[in-house]
Amino acid sequence: MKIRCTAVLARAAATVSASACVTVSFAALQPTDEAPVSQRVDQTCRIRPDTGTDCTTVRRLTILRPVGRDLLSRLDFDYREQDRFELKDAAVIGPDGQRTPVSGAQIDTRTAPNPVAGFMRNKQTSIAFPGLRVGSTVVFTTLEHTAPLPLARQFHEAISWRPMPIRNDAYRIEYTAERPILWRAKQIDEFRVASSDGGKRLVIEQKQPRYVNVVDEDSTTLRRVPRIELASSLSAQDHFGAYAKRYNEILAAPLPSAAAAAVRDARPLPAAARVAELMKHIDTHYRYLGDWRASERGYVPFELAQIEANGYGDCKDLAVLLAAMLNASGIAARPAWVYAGSFAPPLLIPGAQAPNHAIVRAAVDGETWWLDPTQPVRLPGRTPAALQDRWALVVDASGGVRNEHIGAEAPIVSIDATLDSRPKPGGSAQVTGHAYFGGEDRLELMDLDRDRGTSAGDQALCKKWLNEPRACEIKRMRSDDAPGARYRVEIDGVDNRALEQLSGQYVYDGGKLRQLWEHYADYRQTGKVGDVFLHDASIMTVRVRLDGVKPVRPLAACAARSPWYDLDVTPQAASGGIAYHYRLAQKTRWLNHDDLTSDAFGRFLDDARGCTDTLRQSISF
Repeated sequence: MKIRCTAVLARAAATVSASACVTVSFAALQPTDEAPVSQRVDQTCRIRPDTGTDCTTVRRLTILRPVGRDLLSRLDFDYREQDRFELKDAAVIGPDGQRTPVSGAQIDTRTAPNPVAGFMRNKQTSIAFPGLRVGSTVVFTTLEHTAPLPLARQFHEAISWRPMPIRNDAYRIEYTAERPILWRAKQIDEFRVASSDGGKRLVIEQKQPRYVNVVDEDSTTLRRVPRIELASSLSAQDHFGAYAKRYNEILAAPLPSAAAAAVRDARPLPAAARVAELMKHIDTHYRYLGDWRASERGYVPFELAQIEANGYGDCKDLAVLLAAMLNASGIAARPAWVYAGSFAPPLLIPGAQAPNHAIVRAAVDGETWWLDPTQPVRLPGRTPAALQDRWALVVDASGGVRNEHIGAEAPIVSIDATLDSRPKPGGSAQVTGHAYFGGEDRLELMDLDRDRGTSAGDQALCKKWLNEPRACEIKRMRSDDAPGARYRVEIDGVDNRALEQLSGQYVYDGGKLRQLWEHYADYRQTGKVGDVFLHDASIMTVRVRLDGVKPVRPLAACAARSPWYDLDVTPQAASGGIAYHYRLAQKTRWLNHDDLTSDAFGRFLDDARGCTDTLRQSISF
């Protein structure tokens, strides 16, 4: 799923990034003595009564290893058009202590590149430091004035310390405000937080040098990182009440002509079909494109008529339009704000920095549906994976803002397959069969078909069931038009590597489950530290028959049980061949580090690998 509105709703604070620092992969912890750069940060921020900020930051970055020169080769500072940014006292201090000021020719300010699917007039100041060597220190001071978000009544600041290839030797930030500063934090043991002046001054200071970076682990996420948030209120109503009022004003306006016509056409349909038809109308007539030129709209959508005139909108524009159309059709619908993505951090303070996306809550046939009009592929009533198991701030009709929980989808059979194979001497096999797809597996196929065409989807299906596909033919309906919850796919092809040849014997490997268990074994053996996102909980059931062969030893039934997976392998009666059925139930969306490294998971892994190994058979024709 593509997250369409990330970082659009929240205020875009001025950021500093090195040309090679901005992309961080999550992995095994890197030793402190391998840090390429160290830094010392001292920042003071005044939070103004209008909720904007004035911050002065003094930063010193020292190159510790040759790769550090590349990381500091160029620094970019992005800030909004209505903000002010000044770079002062930039210099390089050489290993010998000689200070070389950065000349104006090495500092450039311009309009920042547009984000993907958006118009924006952000500014970007870049600086290139001269004569960088190992042992050099770059120093500079930034002055940042950030304008308040439209309709903001409360301030909300959020800081998190995520893995990065920079060792923090010292970090201190001081906030002052004219109202008491309330704060909430998680995993903050490595920092001191001191409040004074009647709560109007807050100092956050790192206790000792800290280096957290991860390498060679791009398939995991470090979810537990230090976080602290500060605000003038802990109430969602205080933070979002003015926005809720504005949303309701927009929703109360008459629908523009095309939207009104779509509602008239859809009104006779049953509720679920009505939702599908109105979302299809938005997908057909509008594209996702955020227009943030001239002014930062923050949380405020365009009015309905403007959205229709534009023919595009960002998440809040399309969400308010969909809610208005659903309401007009007789389906109660309300806008909501969420944090979209595989993982939503727990809500510390329900303020402007918390959500990154706008969606719609709808009451459909007595059920609550969570709808994302920015997503072109969807299944009726199914919450998108990137919106499950998290908080949502919902706007009610009276202007109130309430916190609801979006639950995770219950496990369903996402793949139900039957495969018949006729192996041949030489190791190839003619394979025929069919599979029913549902849930997230079906959505992924729909997404692939839409983005890259059905031929790409067909290739992916062939590779899913055949080790080395040849002359593979897929028969199926269009994935976006197929009715019902189960989507049927038929396969007919040759697998050039259905069998392996080892020491003059043919070996059947029993499918691809082994790869899953080896992946987890590698995690445990290499000291990885992140959590693994598995996507929706689901069940896969597969029936396999191999004709014209017999195993050296009979297949044996086996099972492996755990809180994370259940695996069952059951031999089936077969004359003139081998037949078995396996069922794999994935019972959770995430595997966290503590579980993955636990003795209980190790025992399950041994059981699962042993069970899967029973399918690895020497066979004869």
